[in-house]
Amino acid sequence: MPTDDPRPAFKPTWPTCEKQACTGAVVFGGHCLAHLGGSLDPYLGRLGPGSDIDARGTVLEESLVRRLLGGLRGADRTVFGNASFEHARFLGVVQFDNIVFGGRAVFDHARFDEQARFIGADFRAEARFHDTTFAGTIQFDNIRAGVLEFVNARCEKRAWFGPLVADELIVARVRCAAITEIDVRVERLNGRFARYEEGVVIRADGGDIFAEQARFGGSSLISGTGALPRLRSLRATDVSNLEVADVDLRWCAFAGAHRLDQLRLSGRCPFGRPPRGGRTRRRTIAEESAWREWPTDRPGHWEIESVDPERMANVYRSLRKAFEDSKNEAGAGDFYYGEMEMRRHSTDSPRAERAILWVYWLLSGYGQRAARALAALVVLIVTVGTLLAVWGQPVAEAAQIAVGAVVLREPGAELTEAGQWTVMVARVLGPVLLALAILAVRARVKR
Repeated sequence: MPTDDPRPAFKPTWPTCEKQACTGAVVFGGHCLAHLGGSLDPYLGRLGPGSDIDARGTVLEESLVRRLLGGLRGADRTVFGNASFEHARFLGVVQFDNIVFGGRAVFDHARFDEQARFIGADFRAEARFHDTTFAGTIQFDNIRAGVLEFVNARCEKRAWFGPLVADELIVARVRCAAITEIDVRVERLNGRFARYEEGVVIRADGGDIFAEQARFGGSSLISGTGALPRLRSLRATDVSNLEVADVDLRWCAFAGAHRLDQLRLSGRCPFGRPPRGGRTRRRTIAEESAWREWPTDRPGHWEIESVDPERMANVYRSLRKAFEDSKNEAGAGDFYYGEMEMRRHSTDSPRAERAILWVYWLLSGYGQRAARALAALVVLIVTVGTLLAVWGQPVAEAAQIAVGAVVLREPGAELTEAGQWTVMVARVLGPVLLALAILAVRARVKR
């Protein structure tokens, strides 16, 4: 074993090699793979495609890895059975290209001193890289796997994952010191607590992506490449360096995200919508759907934390600013509507403020719904005309006076005292409702 072994000290839980200070697991004649000496060829001769390999705690030089793979070579591919490389150290460039791992592949606490390549590998059972250190570049290219786990792994140089097809890719608590690229088609990408110090590019074809409590130290991108991937969570994540493009955000948990107003959105990024049935059609966040207990067509189990209206108002405010900064004023209006809705429902808002917001909502949908303001204007005209007719004006004349009142025209006729007060109210409310209608139209067409 090299005297400058950088692996953390550990206590082996397996029978160890007779070589002094060696932590390698015994495989033949009391020795580990690295210290078989003259017994290496006989040992390798006993192997064949699908053989189990125990290299726990072993220091494996590049040449030894090549000879080991040769011993497992079949007619067209090299095939492992169960492969145990816990606490192993790989010296030199390690190439596990076109390898089939038929059983469990465990690289927990292993260290790759230089480049690690897994090109065209097929992990047919569990594949684990827990607390693994990649001191050189790491390349997982054209991979097929069931569950591929990188937990507490450390990548000190460039890391590339993809194209990768798997049921689940876990990169939880991974620390990447250089730019990382992930190109996957998975059912689930778990990136909780990951740290991408120089940024990451994640390209996904469908599936669920979790990025809560992650760190994007440099400019980063999460994008869809075919079917829209579903971004499920950004909670407790600083998103100031993140761009999201062609990603489904209908079930994304935003509450708790930091600098959400700096999130960049491009391409197709659909948000949730209220269920049909008389509700205003607008973009909504998943927290509001959960809070209102709206039915959802989300496949599978949908977990979302309970969030109070005040916090949701902050989320809507931040998303509104993000849309405004991207010059999407019409989209920002939906989030302004959501912000006002949450303020209207928040018990932290004073009663007077909630009453004003209720009137604002009723008359114009917070200045976002022109049809509602115009409908209120029609109701005002009909009401004024009806009252004037009741108080003695001819019906046709009452209608003309009511219409003229909302555009500040003089009645042109003698009115009773009650009629004068009615027209006065109409001359105040009419222009207000017209202004709200114009404001709502402007909000929907402004660019």
